[in-house]
Amino acid sequence: MAEFETQAALFSALSAIDLRVYDSAPQQANGASLATFPYVEIGAIVMAPMDTKERNGFDFVARIHTRSRSASMKEAKEIQGAIYARLHHGDLTITGQRLILLRRETSDVTRAADGSFHGICEYRGLIETI
Repeated sequence: MAEFETQAALFSALSAIDLRVYDSAPQQANGASLATFPYVEIGAIVMAPMDTKERNGFDFVARIHTRSRSASMKEAKEIQGAIYARLHHGDLTITGQRLILLRRETSDVTRAADGSFHGICEYRGLIETI
């Protein structure tokens, strides 16, 4: 359940800074987005065990996607900046876990085929089971 609880904590943290957040944005049958832009999606969270003799825990990478239909990359990058201010070396309340570390490792913004901008940030975290 650590993956679900981590996703819930990220959703709560990002929603608290007035972002429209989805775990999966609504889509039309052809794959086009039905979500109101700009928005954020919490993408894949990849967990790897990080157990010691005394404690169990996880090393995880969470992908956070930003979506914008503005005329430039600026809006997507501003959203990434707000996410960075909230998450990088920040605190998350993860049920059943104690956060040891949370930091942004990468970020990128590119233009999508439909002309919108798609940003991806990856955050690495270390948690231990309490």
